[in-house]
Amino acid sequence: SYLIANFRTTAEDFYNKIISHWRVETYHYHLDMLMEEDEHIAHKEPFSIAILRSFALNLFQLFHNAHKDKKLPTGKATMAEIKRTCKYDDYFTAQLFEQEYV
Repeated sequence: SYLIANFRTTAEDFYNKIISHWRVETYHYHLDMLMEEDEHIAHKEPFSIAILRSFALNLFQLFHNAHKDKKLPTGKATMAEIKRTCKYDDYFTAQLFEQEYV
């Protein structure tokens, strides 16, 4: 793959710009695929709904990073499995809020 740019910069700065771009893309990918953001159009209070989706996604990511190698009662601790478990297990959902994330 090649990229053509019309500005001068250092390799390190260019690398940081690319990493920053892909962090944003990855975040939006999770919002679209995991939180199904594109399929749910909020006509009332869309900003509030977007904040709640972002909050939930960040909570899932924190839990996922803290428990990557562990299993949930329903399977491996993937982001999708964490979301799925939250839908059916109120105790598990409460644990997400009560856990300390460092």
